[in-house]
Formats: sequence, C-alpha cells, structure tokens
Amino acid sequence: MKQILNFNEEGLKGLHFFTEHLNFPIVAASYSDWEKQQLSYLEHNFQSGGFTTTSLCQWCIHHHIQYRIVYPLSISSIFRNPYKYMKYLQLKQILNKAAMQ
Repeated sequence: MKQILNFNEEGLKGLHFFTEHLNFPIVAASYSDWEKQQLSYLEHNFQSGGFTTTSLCQWCIHHHIQYRIVYPLSISSIFRNPYKYMKYLQLKQILNKAAMQ
C-alpha cells in the first residue's frame, strides 16, 4: 500500500495544501466527492483570511477530513528552533483535545 505524506494512496482524490499566513503548513486529503467539495469551499474561504493553523485543523476534525501538519520533526529542527517545536507540541495537544470531543 503506497502512501503520500502518510496518506493512503488508495482512493485518494486530491491533496489540498494550505500554507499562506499559517505557523505550520497543512495538507488535507479528499477521498470522496463530498470531501473534495468541502475542501473546495474551505480553499475559497481560506483566501478571504481569518484562518489559523489551529482553526484550520479543527475544521478538518469537525468535518472528518484527514489532514497532516507539515513539520520536519527531527533532532536538528528541534535544536535549530526550540520555540517553534514547543508551539508544535502545544498545537498537537489542542488538536488531540478537539479530536476527543
């Protein structure tokens, strides 16, 4: 089974990249026409602004759309920018709580 950015390639209809004005880039995957349509709406609304990395991920969680935070998790990136790593861990904690609800 092949994977792209840790997404299962089987049935994958599209990848949607969100990078502008975010602390961490986000990639969302669509596996159905409904998910593809929802992500198209999100892309349109994303252009108007107002989204943060957290709100974008929470939107994906609430719509049951798979997403990935693009962050190079390595020892060198942690030592190079420990503050950003701390922010990444805080974001993951917030999103884990949101996913539990």
